[in-house]
Amino acid sequence: MAQIFLGIGSNIDREQHILSGLIALAENFTWQKRSRVFESRAVGFAGKPFYNLVVEVTSTKSVSEVFSVCKHIEQQNGRSEHSPKYSPRSLDIDMLLYDDLVSARCPQLPRAEITENAFVLWPLAEIAPSRRHPLLNKSFADLWRDYDKQQQLAPLADERWLPF
Repeated sequence: MAQIFLGIGSNIDREQHILSGLIALAENFTWQKRSRVFESRAVGFAGKPFYNLVVEVTSTKSVSEVFSVCKHIEQQNGRSEHSPKYSPRSLDIDMLLYDDLVSARCPQLPRAEITENAFVLWPLAEIAPSRRHPLLNKSFADLWRDYDKQQQLAPLADERWLPF
């Protein structure tokens, strides 16, 4: 079983799409855990704030199969496969880690965004603090501790996201 970490985000009907995405992920993978949900400003474009979180799942699916499932869930939630990178989105699911696999091909693993964006690194450090980044050989807790913290995040109350 592969240990997989996925970053999830939405800034269009955020609560509805995050919940729909969590349900679909639980139907396709073996659920392990999730971080708190964080609210953050849009990065790279002017837009409404995002809800972001990281989940851990396990699966016997290959990297390409996991990637396809995630893209399919995004499309089921109204995301066009042709939408620009820096634009509003109903649901975004990014594969951050697949075991300790390193790949420059699509999907890039580990995803570079892990160390670039607080909305990925903080939730990842929250659910996998001692896990080490496959390229940097530093724990996610240490990477978060050393992060410059210029991107502001606000954790949300968990009650609305139950049972996940």
